[in-house]
Amino acid sequence: MGEDRSTAEIRQASTRRAHLALREAEQPLSIAELVAATGLSRPTVLSVLDDLTARGLVVPAAPAEEPGPGRPARRLRLDPDAAHVAGLDLGARSVRAVLADLTGTVLARSTVGLDPEDLLGSLRHALEEVDAGPDAAPLGAVGLSVPGLLAADGSVGSSLALPALAGRDLARELAEVLEAPVVLENDVKLAALAEHRLGAEADGPAADGLVLLRIGHRISVAIMVHGQILQGAHRLAGELGTQRGMRWTAGSRRGRLVWSTGDEARPLLERAATGDADAQQEVRAFCEEIAPRLAGLLLAVDPEMVVVGGGLSRAGEALLGPLRAALGSQLTGPGRPRLVPAALPADGSLVGALGRGFEHGSARIVGVPDVPAPWERIRRTLPSDPLTPDPRTSTDPEGRR
Repeated sequence: MGEDRSTAEIRQASTRRAHLALREAEQPLSIAELVAATGLSRPTVLSVLDDLTARGLVVPAAPAEEPGPGRPARRLRLDPDAAHVAGLDLGARSVRAVLADLTGTVLARSTVGLDPEDLLGSLRHALEEVDAGPDAAPLGAVGLSVPGLLAADGSVGSSLALPALAGRDLARELAEVLEAPVVLENDVKLAALAEHRLGAEADGPAADGLVLLRIGHRISVAIMVHGQILQGAHRLAGELGTQRGMRWTAGSRRGRLVWSTGDEARPLLERAATGDADAQQEVRAFCEEIAPRLAGLLLAVDPEMVVVGGGLSRAGEALLGPLRAALGSQLTGPGRPRLVPAALPADGSLVGALGRGFEHGSARIVGVPDVPAPWERIRRTLPSDPLTPDPRTSTDPEGRR
């Protein structure tokens, strides 16, 4: 039994390696090139290719022109349309969808209005807007982002943004409709996942752990530890808002931040950026008020990085500078996490949902689990959404909770 399991694991690892080599290749590969790219033996590569071909994932490509006599080498490529993967981001007013081919190339995205009385219908409508019709590739998997707390069984426990989600096993319901596997996760946690996979490279070495601080109309937190979303025993890790009486600021109302400019912080931050002393003082006071609670969280998990996302992150140093200073006054130890703006301030949850869709669906699509998502190609090919408003405004898709 042990030998059989070991053999199966080796086989899966070989298949995973070959699939990734073909997926990342910029052009079709010969058998010799695939052997070199994977480090596998030629017999193993041939055997794995038989499996991938049988699943419809690998197809022959036109032989390359080669100098000299003899037959040109047989070349193979991954068929990008063997299966498609979708990401869905369910918000308080809209649903955003994105569809990618098997290589991670984004084919289309959409934003549709939400009907709170027909959540499934709204999700299907968003998918229909990115679907290519009856001749489209089969849907291999879907990742779904929701604004709410998830229960241990994967259902939605509660949602301030969408109370109708409470108690719904939306992943199961959607999977039955689509006849494809669906994985559901909290929107802020998916944004943290996307930031971990894609955001650290521009600001320094990749972070093993990070805390995403999303500041919009509310403040939300998600934590990555050892490259994985920290869930905890009850999926409540980082859910500071579930503590009775917890308020990030004394002036907040039912968890919503309130400013001298009302619910909207954008005018205030714009004045602070231009040097308005009163606006700068209000931003400093806000940062000093939230810093102690945030510092306690950072000392508990000791991340390498704090990523500030959500609508207010677009204010740049007008917010990040005072927050960095306020945290610095709270943390007296020798090491402090880097504090950086989100790389995906408006699309983190959507990109995270698509990436999780790839990871969750790999067993069905490729035949082996744990195939990493093509994160970088997703980011490179994701078009901006003309319907997505400025994240600093009240309809910020990443400022809701």
